[in-house]
Amino acid sequence: MRYAGVKELKQKTMDLLRESEKGDIIITAYGKPAAILHHVTEEDVADYLIENDPEFRSKIEEAYSEYLSLGGIEAGELLRNLEKRNAGKAA
Repeated sequence: MRYAGVKELKQKTMDLLRESEKGDIIITAYGKPAAILHHVTEEDVADYLIENDPEFRSKIEEAYSEYLSLGGIEAGELLRNLEKRNAGKAA
C-alpha cells in the first residue's frame, strides 16, 4: 500500500489505476487521507452496489417482497421441496 497526492493522481491517473491492481493506494489532499484507490472487477461492482447503494438495495427488497406476496417461496423451502421430490423418485 502506498500514498499518492492529488497532484500525482491528476498527472498519472492511468499509472495509478494500473498500480492499484497490485494494492490499494491512499490518495491524500493537503497531506491528509482523502480517498482509497482500490481495484475492482465487474463482479465487484455488482456486490458493491448491493451492499452500499440504498436505492438499489431498496429496489431489490421491494421486488423480493412482491415476489413473496404473489406466492413465491424462499430458497430454503424450494430446496427442501426438491429434495423431497428427488427422494420419492429414488425409492
